[in-house]
Amino acid sequence: MRIFKIPFDIKREEKIFGGYLSLRQVLYLMLAISSLGIFATPLNIIVKIIIITIIATFFLLCAFLKINEQNFDKLFLCATKYIIRRKKFKYERCLK
Repeated sequence: MRIFKIPFDIKREEKIFGGYLSLRQVLYLMLAISSLGIFATPLNIIVKIIIITIIATFFLLCAFLKINEQNFDKLFLCATKYIIRRKKFKYERCLK
């Protein structure tokens, strides 16, 4: 039986689609494109454009932006958890 060495590279994502895009990036691009479905709603055209711009920009940032070698979606999730999480302060003033 043959034994093949499998490289364990956990710092980079595997580029599946054409060697340029990973599965995560393709999913975020699909979400950004699907935000165009807001055009079917009965809203003012200015409101539609603003909403689509915000949503599409967020998903494009999640797909392609890296800050300090960390993807934007993971960074955004960690920042959201930090803001929501209850903080424990060790040195509090005792009120009598």
